[in-house]
Amino acid sequence: MLSTLASHPCTNRPSLPFPLRLSPPPFVPLSRHRLPLHSCHSCHSCHASPSSLPNSSASLSLSQSNSKPHPPPPPPTTLKIAIIGFGNFGQFLAKYFSQQGHTILAHSRTDYSSIANSLDNTIFFKDPHDLCESHPDVVLLCTSILSAEKVLRSIPIQRLRRSTLFVDVLSVKEFPRSIFLERLPPDFDIVCTHPMFGPESGKYGWNGLPFVYEKVRIGDSHERVSRCEAFFNIFKKEGCRMIDMSCKEHDEIAAESQFLTHTVGRVLAEMRLKPNPDDSMGYDTLFQLIENTCSDSFELYYGLFMYNKNSTDLLDRIYAAYEEVKKDLRRMVQGILRRRLFGTTGVGELEDPAARCEAFLESFNKEMVDLDENATGVHFVALTIGMILAKLGLKPTSIATKGYETLLKLVEDISSESFDLYIALFMHIKNSNELLDQLDISLAKVRTELYGRLHDILRRQLFDQPGIISNGRTRM
Repeated sequence: MLSTLASHPCTNRPSLPFPLRLSPPPFVPLSRHRLPLHSCHSCHSCHASPSSLPNSSASLSLSQSNSKPHPPPPPPTTLKIAIIGFGNFGQFLAKYFSQQGHTILAHSRTDYSSIANSLDNTIFFKDPHDLCESHPDVVLLCTSILSAEKVLRSIPIQRLRRSTLFVDVLSVKEFPRSIFLERLPPDFDIVCTHPMFGPESGKYGWNGLPFVYEKVRIGDSHERVSRCEAFFNIFKKEGCRMIDMSCKEHDEIAAESQFLTHTVGRVLAEMRLKPNPDDSMGYDTLFQLIENTCSDSFELYYGLFMYNKNSTDLLDRIYAAYEEVKKDLRRMVQGILRRRLFGTTGVGELEDPAARCEAFLESFNKEMVDLDENATGVHFVALTIGMILAKLGLKPTSIATKGYETLLKLVEDISSESFDLYIALFMHIKNSNELLDQLDISLAKVRTELYGRLHDILRRQLFDQPGIISNGRTRM
């Protein structure tokens, strides 16, 4: 027996510091003590067959197959949300988030500690490192469009958990999507969103207001999917209309629904029209449009222009449509004048429209002689804007803002007889040509300011930054 053990080929066998006993060792229950398995490739007798072990992996697999799988845990009811950019819009969102019981970690260049203290579950961090070391579930980028990339670069993402969810709320979408994918490690989740409301339009609640989003990159684990759904649930609970839309499609539609609305509002604001308290034609909504658009900063408007590649084409289309309206107006006035001078327009296709406009003008002058000059001026400008918008071929969209709906309503109100009214107002108002010139100047001023800002940025990139090629040489 001893000779047999001595000749055993296993080199890994343990040494025996005690005398060999012929009696069996005491029984030790397998469930309490497991002997470590050692690797011995040359000795088959050292490896027991899986079928011979009572607690083998085969029997374990069999017992697992007979048990029912546990359902996945529900999504978390509360989140720890870091709001980077705790300005007007960030505070607006934080108020609703905190009311639902979420924890808010706020950071901004300006110290808003007092405002954060006035909200439930809200802490303001002056140092972004301290904020990131608190390990938020969600990092919400809530800055201006112009500063978004710079702010993203400044976040110490190495202090965050690797699976942190990043979300933006910018009014353009392809731009933040691009910088997120470029700057964030692949382990981070990304969602691009656009709550299409703000402190003014959403001050009475978010019910029915559109919330546009695209899940750019979400991990497969249940925890990460649930976290994303928990963030969406914040807006669902408030009654938002959830719209799943790609960033590309969003920007194509938003060029009209948002940039156009801001352009019209700012052009009208430049004209400094006076509202009419007795207005019965509904054009008072245009003054509300002016108030809503101009309450936002010019930086937001410029960001819509700069970071949405569709906006430049739209601006050109507005100019072209306005030139068409003026051309139609001049041709019709010329046709009416020719009828009075020669009894005919000399252009067959203008005879009937010119005669109809002339008849409308005569009745208009008899019935509307007491019209207030300011009121008729407002109506004339509103009709001019309506004529321009009609030539753009605007269509309803699923992400229409309230301002865009106002513009669509204005176009809808232009009936087949509106051009006759338009001609009548033009002829009746003494300063109608001045109003058109003023509209020209206002539109040109807005356009000049946009392109002027663009020109300044390009010059700084070319001449003020090191490493930029200028005049055939690289500045260092």
